[in-house]
Order: sequence, then structure tokens, then C-alpha cells
Amino acid sequence: MGRYQISLLVLFCVVSLFDQGLTNPVDDHQNDDHHDAPIVGHHDAFLKAEFDLTSLNADLEKFIHHEIEKEIHDVENHTEHNKHEIDALHLEIKQLHEEVEYFKSHHVAFSAELTHPIENLGAEEIAHFDKVRVNSGHAYHVDTGKFVAPEEGFFYFSVTICTKRDSILEMALHVNDHDEMIIHADAEHLELGCASNSEIVHLQKGDHVEVVKHGADGVPPFYIHTMSTFTGFMLH
Repeated sequence: MGRYQISLLVLFCVVSLFDQGLTNPVDDHQNDDHHDAPIVGHHDAFLKAEFDLTSLNADLEKFIHHEIEKEIHDVENHTEHNKHEIDALHLEIKQLHEEVEYFKSHHVAFSAELTHPIENLGAEEIAHFDKVRVNSGHAYHVDTGKFVAPEEGFFYFSVTICTKRDSILEMALHVNDHDEMIIHADAEHLELGCASNSEIVHLQKGDHVEVVKHGADGVPPFYIHTMSTFTGFMLH
């Protein structure tokens, strides 16, 4: 109930009580001998109005007290609900911050090329991509041509192999000394033949990945052009 509604109710009750006392006057057309008689009804009306107003005030105080307590209770509940929401947001922000810091410290990516061509590559020989353009996380080792996983996760690798005329060259992406994928470059009737392949692999910490000559397959001379590349990065 609003403040103005309560005020109007009080005013209406008071006016009604006074009306009850004032609507019983002595009849002017009665015998003039009774004209000077005291009007007791007026006093009764005032006493009744005062008693009813006191009772009404008590009821209003109870009602207002109840409404105030209810409002305080609602505010406390709303405040507690907001506190839980704020705590949940703080926790989410903390988790996001930790994830950002994790990816900043665990970002792994590399891209390597050749400074000079590799000729007469032997079976299972590793191709050393010695021109490193990117090596975030330092997981690619230029001296061995191997990528070593710094931690467990999923990694993406891409290899492009180019070879010169009259050569058919098969290379393989090795993961811990077994073939993961094959790259077949054919320049038997071309000036330059290139082929690319890519793979997503699940590695454990310490697993090594390299590009090697795929056995004795192909047509010599086994020649790797400087346009060849070896690239990889950690997904998650």
C-alpha cells in the first residue's frame, strides 16, 4: 500500500467518525421547551472518534512496521543475490586471466625453410630446415631438424617439398620414428615439382617430429629445393 493511499484512508476514517457524531442533532421542530437541553451526542461522537483513531493508529503502525520489515528483507535478499553474481563474475574473470597467462607462456609455433638445397638425400635421412623464421617456445631444434613437444597436447604440422626436374621425391613426417604422413613431390616432366601435406597429431611431452626421406621410394636425384618448408604449432 502506498504512502498516499494510507493518508487517504486515515482521512476518510476520521471524517466518517466525525460525521457519525454530527448527524444526530436535536430536531429544530420539536417543542421549544427542550431547546436548551444539552446535546450529549456530540461528546459521545468525539470520544468514539478518539478511541477509533487510536485503534486505527495502532493498526497502521503494525502495518507500516510489517511493510518496512518486508522491504528490508527483500533488499537483503536482493543484495545477497547480487553478491553471489559478483563472486561468480570474479571467479570467471580469474579463470579467463589464468587461461590467457597459460596460452601466453605455452605458445608454441615454428616455421623453417632451407638456406641451401639438399642433394642426394639418403633413405630415412632427416631434412634439416636451417632457416628459422619463427620459433616461439623454442621447440624446434635447428641443429637436429627435430621438433620436440614441450608438453602433452594437439599439434598441427604442415610440410611443403619441392624438387627439381627429373626427380620424384617422397618425404615423410616422422613422429617418434614412425611415418605419420607422406609428401610426394613429382618433377619428372616439370622444371619444379612441389607437394604439400598437413596433419594434426596428439603428442606427449618429449615426443619428436621430423621430416625424413621415405625409404628408397622415388626417382633420383633426391633433391630438396630451397622453396621447401616445415611448419607447426600447438593447438591446445
